[in-house]
Amino acid sequence: MNSDQTLARIRQLLLIIAAGVFVMTVTELVFLSHWSETIQLLPFLLSGWGLITLALAYFRPSPRTMDILRWSMIVIGLCSLIGIYEHMVNNLGFQMEIQPNAAPWELIVATFEGANPVLAPGILMLGAAIGWTAAYQHPALEEKAGTVVRSVK
Repeated sequence: MNSDQTLARIRQLLLIIAAGVFVMTVTELVFLSHWSETIQLLPFLLSGWGLITLALAYFRPSPRTMDILRWSMIVIGLCSLIGIYEHMVNNLGFQMEIQPNAAPWELIVATFEGANPVLAPGILMLGAAIGWTAAYQHPALEEKAGTVVRSVK
């Protein structure tokens, strides 16, 4: 097996791992009944979008699908910040309700230690980073640039 074949297999593995992250995220959210507010549907939509773009890149690698994958993973990663923000705001709001006279430092600590796991939405960023990495310098993108691409079989 030459280095191009090895790299092609690693790219495929990265796409599969990223898809696994999105599938496991949805599974965990279903277990938690994470849909009581409209904003809580966002990770379901982002995971679905991620799975579709990963499948396109896996089964139909082309310059267009690789561009779609890269931009989708960037958007998904950035949107995970919305979830982190939402978790922090909800934890802070709850803490301010039960301890209205708390010191600022106590509120900060309580925000990070609250019932909503602050970093949990970051799993979407991880999946997106893995998916984006699979597209990094993909041979299909070299086709787009007009360079010669060696065949990998």
